[in-house]
Amino acid sequence: MRYSRIAQALQEISQVPRSQKVDLAAGLLAEIEVEPKVLCPAVRLLLGELWPPWEEREMGIGPEALTAALAEVSDQDLASLREKYSDMGMVAEAALQQKGQHSLSCEPLEALSVYDRLRRISRISGKESEQRKTSLLRGIFLEATPLEGKYIARTALRSMQAGIGHMTMIAALSAALHCDLEKIRSAYRLRPDLGGIAAMAKNRELESVAIRPRVPTKNMLFRSSELQVPGAFLPKYPGLRVQTHKIKKEVLIFTSQLRNITFALNGISRMVGEIESDFVVDADLIGFHERNGICSQAEMLRYINRRRLSRKSSIQPALLAYDLIALGGEDICSMPYQDRRKRLLSILGPPKDMPFSGISPAQETVLMDRGAVDEFLCRAGKSGAQALLERDLQATYRPGEVSERDFIVRAEHNLAALIVRVAWGRRKKEKLPARYQVALRSGEQLVPVGWVWRGFSKRDHLALSHRLKSLARDEAENGDEGGVDVTAQVVLDLKIRGAHKRGNKYRIIEPVIEGVRLNASPEDADDLEKLEKICSE
Repeated sequence: MRYSRIAQALQEISQVPRSQKVDLAAGLLAEIEVEPKVLCPAVRLLLGELWPPWEEREMGIGPEALTAALAEVSDQDLASLREKYSDMGMVAEAALQQKGQHSLSCEPLEALSVYDRLRRISRISGKESEQRKTSLLRGIFLEATPLEGKYIARTALRSMQAGIGHMTMIAALSAALHCDLEKIRSAYRLRPDLGGIAAMAKNRELESVAIRPRVPTKNMLFRSSELQVPGAFLPKYPGLRVQTHKIKKEVLIFTSQLRNITFALNGISRMVGEIESDFVVDADLIGFHERNGICSQAEMLRYINRRRLSRKSSIQPALLAYDLIALGGEDICSMPYQDRRKRLLSILGPPKDMPFSGISPAQETVLMDRGAVDEFLCRAGKSGAQALLERDLQATYRPGEVSERDFIVRAEHNLAALIVRVAWGRRKKEKLPARYQVALRSGEQLVPVGWVWRGFSKRDHLALSHRLKSLARDEAENGDEGGVDVTAQVVLDLKIRGAHKRGNKYRIIEPVIEGVRLNASPEDADDLEKLEKICSE
């Protein structure tokens, strides 16, 4: 198959509504089906994912390398094109409209050739690797048409901008290969590589997909919920969710985004490698300061992303294991949680006291009533826990799905916040506020901390609507879906279950409106310091 067919398909898919993307992608995949060896590469080219996410490789090129390669091929002023276009794909398309040199070959680019050469770039390392990568890119651009160059550049930068996500691709594969949609979804949760899944679906091998050593599966997801008792409760500390694979003496540690971070955790890997059994565990990577405090999630991210891994760190990393999902090479997700827990303890031993090194099962306590859970949550919070993980003793592990029987239980906090922006919704006869953006005080500034809407009845929304309309700063924007700024004179009394901070941005978790003060002032709102303390808990 020619690469021009894939480039054309990407162009068409990028220009249609989401509802039509599946049909266009499925049409292309149906054409490819007659060439089985092209199916996996084509799916990866459409997604811009040239290898599974857990493979330890990077393209290792950026806009500058692409610019250098295009400059050797095109007569265009690349600096001007980059000023004109923010997207390197459009820069490449414009640059290749006017080539200064042409390929000796008159043959069109083949999809497999583009796929193989781009993958080859990711394997180049060592001395003069930048020049060698630029040379390979130059060769591809020399043979490419402008439209092909556009998507080659985007693929190299892993920014396709065609609107094809994993769920769209799964639906397209189901339609093109006449394969049950749920079977493809289930297989993808166990092996998150749609190129490989496409090949297996073509060969009717989806039934054989299972948790395998060295291949991370999607983690089961937990949602917050009202407390359910009785149940098994495990403290959740700040850290990064990881999946740890132990095969003989080899240990591999993957993040929830399927990134391999084993290289940054050699000490832990050596200790886990000494355990006799082979297993796959769902765990959290946590860290201890020398003063015995538990590290924040941001500190753990900095720890694994540190540039000089040999540099001594004051952080002592450790793995806290919450679930066992494979043992001795066998998938045990269908076992009840209590049986998986027994096997986890049999291979890792009893939970260790904090701080510890290596790997330990998380502490578990079976509680029978709400009062005992509240007391346990308070006690766990004092030791650094952010929440409790509630497990149903009979529940199975469902990779990549939201559990219906296991939940996150968080402590509740009260917060007084000012409304600073309103997003308006429309009902049949009356326009009502749909969401309220709230902010807290930081000196003289008001810092937005999230959007709230739950807890108000229609009558409450109506009463507040009249007040907010009088406070709107620009009445003309009231119909704008993005909302309208309002003068900060209304305080909402909220109950929240925690907060996240990323960079300088805050997000309150599960806010519920419990009251409103219509004629308030900024002094009536809580200070941002209160939320900072909640974020650090």
